[in-house]
Amino acid sequence: MKKLCLAALVATTLLGCNAGDDIVEHGGIDVDNLSQTDIQNYANITADALTVVAKAAKDCAENLPVGNSNECYIPEIQGNIDIAVAQGRIKVEKQTDRVVIHTIEAIQFTTHNAITNGEIISLSLNDKTDNDYIMTMNNSNQVTFKGVLVNTAENDAKYWSTESLSPLTYQYNIKEVHPYITNGSAIISGKDKQHFTWSANENGDISVTR
Repeated sequence: MKKLCLAALVATTLLGCNAGDDIVEHGGIDVDNLSQTDIQNYANITADALTVVAKAAKDCAENLPVGNSNECYIPEIQGNIDIAVAQGRIKVEKQTDRVVIHTIEAIQFTTHNAITNGEIISLSLNDKTDNDYIMTMNNSNQVTFKGVLVNTAENDAKYWSTESLSPLTYQYNIKEVHPYITNGSAIISGKDKQHFTWSANENGDISVTR
């Protein structure tokens, strides 16, 4: 079953696996042996990918009545985000005080980030991957999330999960085409429960601490 889940994570939504945390626990990145530069790069990739999903969700839920849902493809974003989206689709559900977001098709993207070598990265925020994998955005644009990322193009795939510790606020500068997340923190976890924390300041700058 675990091998089937690994293959499904690369392809789509891990139907019926509920194994995301277990996959990371046994096949995740070796955080303790990463350099400070490497963990900064992992944090930057993760923050950028989450920002792309947050913007897509904000646009997808625009003018959506409470109690309704909508599905949207995740588009390319111009500006400061170093991500080229290959594919991805989300479902948003409008509630009174928040929007609930899941990836129907995991977002797949490439980036110039040094740790990826231009390979394809996938981000899944889907409760079929694991019961608590989700993103939410409240009416003040505060975002919480838990999901899993994988470097899908490697023969020995690398997995890591991320979970918000305190809500991050989604912001968008229309003039500069500049989406970013600010004023919050999250954790990145790898194998054997190894982890580090990343934070975004009021300008959207990402910092890391072990």
